[in-house]
Amino acid sequence: MFTGKTRVDGEWVVRDNCFARAQTLGAVCQNSFSRKVTLVVHGELTGNVKDAERALSRKLLTVIESRRAGRHIHVVDNAGYSDLLFGAPAPCRHLKAQGEHVTVMPEFGEGFLGGPFDRLRLRTRGINRLEAGVLGRGTPRHEKLLSHLIERVGGRRTLDVRAPTRRGPQFDLGWISERTAYGAWVATPEQSGGEEAKRLAEAVEYVGRSARPPARHGQVQRVVVLEDAVDLSSGLRERAQAAGVLIGKVKDVP
Repeated sequence: MFTGKTRVDGEWVVRDNCFARAQTLGAVCQNSFSRKVTLVVHGELTGNVKDAERALSRKLLTVIESRRAGRHIHVVDNAGYSDLLFGAPAPCRHLKAQGEHVTVMPEFGEGFLGGPFDRLRLRTRGINRLEAGVLGRGTPRHEKLLSHLIERVGGRRTLDVRAPTRRGPQFDLGWISERTAYGAWVATPEQSGGEEAKRLAEAVEYVGRSARPPARHGQVQRVVVLEDAVDLSSGLRERAQAAGVLIGKVKDVP
């Protein structure tokens, strides 16, 4: 079900086209609520804003009532709908009702954190030569350290573990803690001779160069996670701090 004006990656798409795109992926679209509705795409308000707000609030109140009754309906914004079309997970938006008015609540890390973390999707992502060399992605060492990080973060029930946004910096694992959105890159770079320090510095610089999304809500913090056996020198810490990156071992993650 769609509400308001829908955009796909910023480009306005007419309703019939929205239906056609969703149906291509096996979805059944409808304009009115029924027990069959499992997803609502929350678009932009158009026309008479007050009338549009009232119509939207009525639909979202139905979503809230359905959730309270134990039947969850997923609500996504335009960015989330775009992600779903391209096969990426999309976070479900939280709703807040005040009388007959419903607000779609802002989320920490919008534009940085994507939908729920999916290890299978992570394993099938494309890896370029730079990521393989600087971060060690695709190697058994990288997979092992990433598994330790997932166990550490995923084991903390209070944390909301997330994937990166489809169009944002492609970290390995994200989460929200204390009003801050974290994105962690696991670094197990290729080593040859005594070049470990150089490779780790390159990993920090690579993460430091990743796009810095605006902190629309809360703060965003990039993290580089290293193996326990790595000598974390003061020089490397200083380089990371200058790049706006936290660096440490799995046990150190916030």
